[in-house]
Amino acid sequence: MATRKGKGEGKGTTDINFRSAVRNPVVPMANDSNKDESHIPWSLLISIVVMCIVLVIVIPVMGVMYLDMNNATSKAMQEINKIKELRLQILKEKNDNRQSTETTPP
Repeated sequence: MATRKGKGEGKGTTDINFRSAVRNPVVPMANDSNKDESHIPWSLLISIVVMCIVLVIVIPVMGVMYLDMNNATSKAMQEINKIKELRLQILKEKNDNRQSTETTPP
C-alpha cells in the first residue's frame, strides 16, 4: 500500500546518493621524493612573465593614449573658442552695418 515502506520501495526520484563511485572526494597528493626541488608550476611562472611583459607594454601605450587625448581635447577647445570669437565678430559687423544703414538716409 501507500504507507508501506519495504526494501527498495518508497525511494523517489529526488533521493540523492552523495557518495560517488566514479571519483574520490579527496584529491591524491603527488609523491615528494626530492624535498630540495622547488615546486613552482610552469603555468604560474609563464603567466607571471606574460603579465610583466604586458604591463611593460601596456602602461606606456596607455600613457601615450592619454596624452594624445589630452592634446586633442585642448586643440578642439582652442578651435571652438576661435569659432565663437569669429561668430561674435560677424554678428558685431552685421549690427554695425545695420545701424549705419538705418541712421544715414539715402
